[in-house]
Amino acid sequence: MRKSNINNRMLSKIEHLSSSEKQLVMNAPVLISALVAGADGEFAPEEIAQAIKIIHVKTYSETRDVSGVYKALDGHTEDAIDQILEVLPSSTLERTQYLSDTLIGLNDIFPKLEPKFANDLYTSLRELAYYVSNAGDLGIGMRSEQEKELAKLSFLHVPSAE
Repeated sequence: MRKSNINNRMLSKIEHLSSSEKQLVMNAPVLISALVAGADGEFAPEEIAQAIKIIHVKTYSETRDVSGVYKALDGHTEDAIDQILEVLPSSTLERTQYLSDTLIGLNDIFPKLEPKFANDLYTSLRELAYYVSNAGDLGIGMRSEQEKELAKLSFLHVPSAE
């Protein structure tokens, strides 16, 4: 029952968005995971596994309404990431540009959301990027400068919290 209530609250926050805007909000964790995990040129299976695990953990550790975004992905995160990876350009530069350009669309969506929800979503996505980028610190390898920079999601504007 609790999971359903959280999903309903989250969905009510985005129901007024266009279908493509809703899709971007719902896919943002997977897109960010792909962006950060692939920043060094390849997708290490360990990094992808860590991203899937982090998204799963956020389904119950996220206390804000945005947990519904993660709950909607949970159970098929690996498939969602695999689908994204299949269609991405093979060039690291092109892939990074494509993912960044796609995610920049969130900047147009944030003002359409309730300020607190927009700010919570932004904060949660930044946390996700940070945790995925730190998967390398868990013995998988050292984070590259590109990965550290991308994990800041500096192309996203901090939504107003008022």
